[in-house]
Amino acid sequence: MEVLRRSSVFAAEIMDAFDPDELELIRPSIYRNVARQLNISLQSETVVTDAFLAVAAQIFSAGITWGKVVSLYSVAAGLAVDCVRQAQPAMVHALVDCLGEFVRKTLATWLRRRGGWTDVLKCVVSTDPGLRSHWLVAVLCSCGRFLKAAFFMLLPER
Repeated sequence: MEVLRRSSVFAAEIMDAFDPDELELIRPSIYRNVARQLNISLQSETVVTDAFLAVAAQIFSAGITWGKVVSLYSVAAGLAVDCVRQAQPAMVHALVDCLGEFVRKTLATWLRRRGGWTDVLKCVVSTDPGLRSHWLVAVLCSCGRFLKAAFFMLLPER
């Protein structure tokens, strides 16, 4: 029950950064120390995936937008980094599977209707080059953090 309450609070903070189809405000502190913000231990796959799914459900409870999709990947990246930092790299596999399953079950139809992932580019076209650069950097950093965590998780131990 505590995980559901914390996920609602966490998702509400994320939702404060959105306008209907744009990520208005980037607040990187939301995506750091995600496990601590959710007050969860990274010792159990079930706890990690349940918390992630609870946040995902809250984020998309009022509909799907590209900002929310990017945010979902940022939350996954933050949790993946937490897992690696807390010497639980095996949890990243569970998180990747959970994210993939959520996208398949919840977002795939929405993505197909928009022509796929390339449609996200329409969200960053702006007359203000500063805003566009900021948005693109945020998207690229989120994806980079996730890939970095996955790389370190898959790197053989020496």
